[in-house]
Amino acid sequence: MPHYLDQRSAELLRRRLSGEDLATIARELDYADAAEAAAAFAQALTAAEPLEPAARQTSDRLAFDQLQDAIWHAATDGDLDAITTALAISDARSQRLGLDAPLRLEVAGPAVDLAAVTAAELDELLTLAEEPPI
Repeated sequence: MPHYLDQRSAELLRRRLSGEDLATIARELDYADAAEAAAAFAQALTAAEPLEPAARQTSDRLAFDQLQDAIWHAATDGDLDAITTALAISDARSQRLGLDAPLRLEVAGPAVDLAAVTAAELDELLTLAEEPPI
């Protein structure tokens, strides 16, 4: 059963998922500060479940962007701790958003009746497997 958000929460959710920063949203929607807006955003995400995957992914991407933005200047200035943190954020982003998922290769072709394969055909297949054309 879907849960319907009040107008303010729905607007907060819409604006944050479109990329607007929390400080601006807090000011314009009368939250005390960005932290209160962030808490309301998290609550709105939970209340709006099941949220479509694209919106959830946008939310995650925005959170990672915000974390990375917070340390980016220090990392580019050579702060080793900030560089380590930036790399950890990047790894977490890739894992969470599935950016480094391995390619899935499938063999396409007609079904083969294994009982009807001749010895010569089997030798040819084994040779191809040892020396792939790619």
